[in-house]
Amino acid sequence: MTTYKTVKFGQYEKMFDLANYAFNKEKTASREKKFNELCTISDCYGAFKEETLLSQLIVRPMEVYLHGQTFKMGGIGSVASYPENRGGGDIAKLMTHALEKMHEQGQTLSYLAPFSYPFYRRYGYEQCFDELHYTIDVSELPKMKKTNGTIRRMEWEEAKPTLKEMYEKRYATSVGPLKRSEWDWEFLMLSREDSFIAVYYDEDGLAQGYLMYSFKGQKAGTFVLQEMVYLTQSAFKESWNFISSHKASFHTFFYKAGAHEKIAYLFDNPRIKQELVPYMMARIVTFEEFLLAYPFKEQANETFYLEVKDEQAHWNAGIWKVELFLTTRKVTRITEKKDVPKNALLSGTIQYWTQIFMNYRTIEELAFFDRIQGDDRLIRNLSRRIPAGTPALFDYF
Repeated sequence: MTTYKTVKFGQYEKMFDLANYAFNKEKTASREKKFNELCTISDCYGAFKEETLLSQLIVRPMEVYLHGQTFKMGGIGSVASYPENRGGGDIAKLMTHALEKMHEQGQTLSYLAPFSYPFYRRYGYEQCFDELHYTIDVSELPKMKKTNGTIRRMEWEEAKPTLKEMYEKRYATSVGPLKRSEWDWEFLMLSREDSFIAVYYDEDGLAQGYLMYSFKGQKAGTFVLQEMVYLTQSAFKESWNFISSHKASFHTFFYKAGAHEKIAYLFDNPRIKQELVPYMMARIVTFEEFLLAYPFKEQANETFYLEVKDEQAHWNAGIWKVELFLTTRKVTRITEKKDVPKNALLSGTIQYWTQIFMNYRTIEELAFFDRIQGDDRLIRNLSRRIPAGTPALFDYF
């Protein structure tokens, strides 16, 4: 008989072995140390037959920014089964178990990096993040006017407080990026142990931007720009001047950016290679709590009736009366459909409500493609209450 339970501290080695086997990774002491640290701060769930671990997943408690608000998020990773156990339904049971636990712990959102988009749609997840991959030939590098600021290359320990402050300034009002904790930063830098850091200071000596970059991980002769944050136009210009200063050593420059960062038009030749790549999926775990915290745009008092179809989270399924006032709001479950005024209902699955409130797609677009059903006037009214933005995520787990 298979049992589904929390994996204890002394069993992390079993999880590490399974992860290595499933993802064909080399078993090293440094990787095991990092994995054990991850398990220690996470909720680990496994399918066991007696004492043998068959399948597993990890839920890492995190926080994300959403239009200036902070939301608790459960990041799912290390989803794995041994080959002889695949297709037996264990992952489905573990996913359901994880959703229940996230709901109990107040994690109103969940993200994951899918190996299969159709597979995770079964559990209410949907595509919510994209990446823009820029591949720039050395001859196509932008030519920016020199600023009065300076760029300093720095070691991680010295740069850490400055990077944290700039990251928060840049993304605290964005849609969906991780609110990086101390552990998140350290974990990120462990995964970028071959990276370099450069910080831009303006003429007054204030840090206004930073770069993380590497000479490894891609083809030889490629400069890999991993992360670029700029708070001012001068920081943007001088960052690209710094990147261009490496043109004698590299023939290709690769930049993995958020979908919001459409910057090719600023180059002399905007026809650089650009690839829009689907990235992580997300779902709302607890619809009621999410709506109570969501930063709707303030307008006149208005009431919406939202129907949620969610086969994996029964606590979400049904009709929700959302009363928006100028200074507060009220969210109530409606038990009888007959209590909803005629033509007052907007209906969709948890996947599409997630895409709407995470700004991945507009409600008008999803209604056009029949993903959301309801009166056009209601759709327009709800659309006006949703802040504008583009989802952005720069971390992997």
